[in-house]
Amino acid sequence: MLQVRVRDKHQITLPASLARAASIGVNDVLDVQYKEGIITLLTQRATVKKRPSLMDLAGSLKGVYGRDAKEIQAYIANERKSWER
Repeated sequence: MLQVRVRDKHQITLPASLARAASIGVNDVLDVQYKEGIITLLTQRATVKKRPSLMDLAGSLKGVYGRDAKEIQAYIANERKSWER
């Protein structure tokens, strides 16, 4: 059994081996429960589905508007011309 010490402001530090085993990283949020003398920490992965991030879509449109900067600029120029008609 691992032990941790309660610090000022009631802070504890999780042992690195435990954090690695539970895939807990810096700035992760944990849910805390207390019931009948037992404190339980739950990762949000275990309790809530992760909300999709806009960054999950990064790169998903690569190549749609052209393969390089020149093709993309030509696409944009063509679109702008269509606005003037």
